[in-house]
Amino acid sequence: MSAQPPPGPPAAAGELEALRRQVEQLRASEASFRSLLDESSDPIFSFLPDGTYRYVNQAFARGVGRAREEIVGRRIFDVFEPSEAEKRFAVLRQVFRTGLPKVFDVRVPQREGDRFYQTTVQPVLDADGAVVSAMCSSKDVTDRRRMETELTERLGELEAALAHVKRLQGIIPICAHCHSVRRDPETWQQLETYVSEHSEAQFSHGICPTCAERHFPGGT
Repeated sequence: MSAQPPPGPPAAAGELEALRRQVEQLRASEASFRSLLDESSDPIFSFLPDGTYRYVNQAFARGVGRAREEIVGRRIFDVFEPSEAEKRFAVLRQVFRTGLPKVFDVRVPQREGDRFYQTTVQPVLDADGAVVSAMCSSKDVTDRRRMETELTERLGELEAALAHVKRLQGIIPICAHCHSVRRDPETWQQLETYVSEHSEAQFSHGICPTCAERHFPGGT
């Protein structure tokens, strides 16, 4: 009968059990955290240095109209049109190069109309401080963007309107008898003509009751 090896020290067995529990707790925590990310209403996603998606949540997948399996493992240029992809990749390169977070606005084309997002890119560092990936989250700012555009257009319309408005300002020298307006020391102009040239007002003519009685007594 072969001899059995002596059992290990009780302390070593306890350490292994404690380590096993820590691993299980980490796995449970990771699963819970991933579930929170998956169910977030905000698009959340992460990148490798070459612009490859390593993770996307359901909100991101819905936003670009693709299944998550069609995005993870693909690069930005496989998901977005060249101009939008290059804009995103330029920011991503900057974050990996500097190790600093970056916030910028992006456009996501959709059939029912483009959506606009404010995206935060956060570098993920290893133990040596090197950037190994980038975690991103986006906020839908489409409604705010549309309001800003409408406000800008409205302000432009108002400025254009004001540019055509002529205003009467200052003291206007006017004849106390005939009410002509003095344009310069030698020139006088009828009040109606002066006001029409310096404003948007137009005149129509009639006779007030006082003048009618004075100039046309007994008239009907």
